[in-house]
Amino acid sequence: MKISIQKRLLVALGLFISIQIHSQETLTVKVMAQQDGLSQLGVSSMDFDQKGYLWAGTQNGLNRYNGNVFKVFFSGNKPNDLKDDHIRSLLFLNDTLWIATNTNSVNAYLPKENRFLNFERYKNPNEFIKFTYALTASKENIIAGAVGHIFTINRKSKTIKTLKVPDILINDFVTTLAPIHQNQYLIGTNISGVYRYDEKASKVFTDEAFHSLKNHQINSILQVNPHRILIGTNLGLYQYIIAEEKLIKLHDIYVKSLYKWNENQVFVGGLNHNYFLSNFRDLEEIHFKDFSNQEIEAVILSIKKDSLGGTFFGTETKGILYYHPLHKKFSPLRINVKNSPKKDFISIFNFLRKDDNLWMATELGFAKYNLKTKTYQLYRTDNLEYTIAQDHQGRIWAGGFEEGLVRYDERKDQFIKIPTTFKDKDVIQLTFISEEKLWIHTWSNGIFEMDLNSGKTQPVFIDGKNLIRSRTSYIDRKGGIWIGSDEGLYHLVGKNVKYYGNLSNPRVFAISEDSKGKIWVGTAKGISKIDPEKNTVTKWFRQNGLPNDFIYGLLVDDVDQVWVSTNFGLSVYDPNTNQFKNYTEEDGLQNNEFNGKAAYKDESGNFYFGGMNGFNIIRPEKVQVNKKIGSTHVEDIKLFGKSINQNILYSDTLYFSHNENVITFDFISLNFLRSEKNRYRFILEGFDDQWRPETKEKSTTYTNLNPGTYIFKVMGSNNELLWGKTDQKVIIINSPWYQTTWFKILALMSIISLIGLIFYVKNLQQKRTNRRLVKMVENRTEELNQSNAALNESLATSKKQQENISFLMQELNHRVKNNLQLITSLIDLQSFDIENKEIQEKLKLLQSRVYTVAKVHDLLNKEDNEKIQTSEFIEELIREILLFSGQKIETKFELPPFDFPTKRITYLGLIFNELVTNSIKHAFQHKNTDKKIRISGYQNESELVLIYHDNGIGFQPETKDLHSSKGLNLIFTLVKQLNGEVKIENKEGSLVKIIISKKE
Repeated sequence: MKISIQKRLLVALGLFISIQIHSQETLTVKVMAQQDGLSQLGVSSMDFDQKGYLWAGTQNGLNRYNGNVFKVFFSGNKPNDLKDDHIRSLLFLNDTLWIATNTNSVNAYLPKENRFLNFERYKNPNEFIKFTYALTASKENIIAGAVGHIFTINRKSKTIKTLKVPDILINDFVTTLAPIHQNQYLIGTNISGVYRYDEKASKVFTDEAFHSLKNHQINSILQVNPHRILIGTNLGLYQYIIAEEKLIKLHDIYVKSLYKWNENQVFVGGLNHNYFLSNFRDLEEIHFKDFSNQEIEAVILSIKKDSLGGTFFGTETKGILYYHPLHKKFSPLRINVKNSPKKDFISIFNFLRKDDNLWMATELGFAKYNLKTKTYQLYRTDNLEYTIAQDHQGRIWAGGFEEGLVRYDERKDQFIKIPTTFKDKDVIQLTFISEEKLWIHTWSNGIFEMDLNSGKTQPVFIDGKNLIRSRTSYIDRKGGIWIGSDEGLYHLVGKNVKYYGNLSNPRVFAISEDSKGKIWVGTAKGISKIDPEKNTVTKWFRQNGLPNDFIYGLLVDDVDQVWVSTNFGLSVYDPNTNQFKNYTEEDGLQNNEFNGKAAYKDESGNFYFGGMNGFNIIRPEKVQVNKKIGSTHVEDIKLFGKSINQNILYSDTLYFSHNENVITFDFISLNFLRSEKNRYRFILEGFDDQWRPETKEKSTTYTNLNPGTYIFKVMGSNNELLWGKTDQKVIIINSPWYQTTWFKILALMSIISLIGLIFYVKNLQQKRTNRRLVKMVENRTEELNQSNAALNESLATSKKQQENISFLMQELNHRVKNNLQLITSLIDLQSFDIENKEIQEKLKLLQSRVYTVAKVHDLLNKEDNEKIQTSEFIEELIREILLFSGQKIETKFELPPFDFPTKRITYLGLIFNELVTNSIKHAFQHKNTDKKIRISGYQNESELVLIYHDNGIGFQPETKDLHSSKGLNLIFTLVKQLNGEVKIENKEGSLVKIIISKKE
């Protein structure tokens, strides 16, 4: 049977010694094993289904890979289960995965039905077909290799036909089947060599052309082109020339697998040694390495390329290796010199390119890398060198910690110290502001300006202060100087200085400029973009897509993409899409951690980024982009966190009851290249108003979904954030029975019937009631007619009495008014017979008061309201009093409209009567002309204020007690009745202020 592994290794070692390897190539691969869910490390066969999933057969289960994790199908006892875990070969054809198993013949998996078929149950007298090893297919049949036989399965009828391999050794078995042209196949066996199979003739026969391969273990047969076939054996690699029917041995190597890599190369898998074969002659050894640069020794059993440009290698003991030519976008470079105290992890902090030499400031000194010869030279100082720059004459200047200022002497090929007057020897930045002037930035003593001709230095003050730790500077296209420090960013134009303190962080590590004149700043926490014309600052942080907030270096390429180095790789910001692309050590960077100031752009547009373990040279426009995008699928749907166990991949519409409303969608993007960078967008139409923001999560949950129809749509991106097509599932949540249409119709019909019945019953009742009411109405009508006649008679009597009362009231008012006028006239007549002036004055005063009462009585008879418009009443009253007095006095009224209770209006009339009478009697006794009275007032929510003002002589100083005057005493008494107070003062005459509270 099989040769032992130890024996094969010895044979391969003996053969390998005689092989001439012309060159070597390294393939950096991703290793997928048990930690990814792979059921076993030995992967004998692989294939892809029509949706893009990778299927892998092992000795312990069938695996399906989605770029993130393996799903394993194990054997079971149910009718539709897989019958054997030991998988020998896989072949996906149309909509069926054909599986050759170790002891249960051929199985077939139907993805759309999610079930397995087993062909051992089809009765066949040949028991050897249960041991199958190889699969291939023709137009009508599946062709399988077994122990001593091959057999075909008709794909339509499922009938099985067996053919014995002639002259095959006992217990020998078919290892490989290879179509060579129509209806013609080559059969490789484990011991007995190579045979031919003619499907049309249904015959297996020997071929003398392959006689020399008798007793060879045939592991792989590959038709490279219409003229040549390669045969891989345990004893060498052979070439068969079809036209000449000639077999030629190419190399003495142990061959386990063959695969056409491209039009010019064939992959040859051996025992822990793998090769590219070119021109059917030259071998180029292949080394596999993982992303930690560890070499992988692997026996390759199967190879399969995906449609996205990647290649999967199934190995004997190392799981699956995945290679993609775009996996490594960059190539790291390491300083390699003999005089270095260490061989790796030499930190780099600054760059300068001059001609073909790249100068670097490192932790060990200054290093020079020749870009043509790829050789290094270290100018060791054992100081941490931090900055290196070139002046306008092309001279190289540099500095570092404890180094001070140095300049490269090209003739002596060494760096010489430049004396300075300042004490700080930690030089962190050099800025040539002109041909004669150099600014030297120090760590703790600020900035100093050196005259390059005289060597003299003087301190430079920025915005009036000594700026320390100004580790970076930049001169923009307009000649402006930008200086970044731990205290923020400064912009110098001539003598004008502008400070930017509102950056994402005050600690500035990098400054650059785009084609539009915008200034980009890398800080200890995020990126800031400054628009100097608009004076605006825009910021980006980790939550916006950066891999890390600490920005060490920042460069802008020719299309205004912003490249930044961080504590976790490189990131590229595209302002057109507002997206970040992130790269790590797995993409070929020197390390995930970079260093401050270690970002440089030369005149040719090349970028240089340095860090903890070397540097990268990047040409931005030549960085390859993966433009191929895999499909995205909803893989599973969970209800309340548990899978619903349906074939979701092949289901378009799913139904749920009304209380099944917490639904989780699991989805995946079949982009295998750097699948951890895949992103997703999704929307649940009928619930979401718009697409959710992109996320790296591969699952989402919706809760409390109302009954209705929803469409879940999801799209995935590849590692370059290029988006593919959407996958969608229709979700229908049924309404509860009481919300269904049929129930609503039935309920509506029932309600209508009930309403009709109610109306019918009500109508009968109403008719009975109407008949009873008609009788009652007739009786009551008769009674009402009699009552109405009596009432009309009573109303006539009442109206006549009301008219009599109205007449009596008019007569009473008339008599009161006449009596008041009569009293006034009698007082007037009496005054003529009295010569005493004092008595005459008192009679006049009495006459005035009676007159006022009469006016108030007259006004009240005209108004029926409880309140009257008082301002008009006061104006009319005062004019009547003045007219009655016969005095010519100018009056001015500035009263606001206000209402006053009718029952208290008499008091108010008497008050103004006393005031006017007082003015006539006392204020104007010595004035015949220019006599004025002004009445004003105002009110608020709590009080009413009335102001009486005349321009007479005012109250005399000798009048100490205002209450001693009877007139004034009457005023005080009346105001008190109104719940008010009186204030009197002399102000260009007499001023009386009456304040009346509105609270009764």
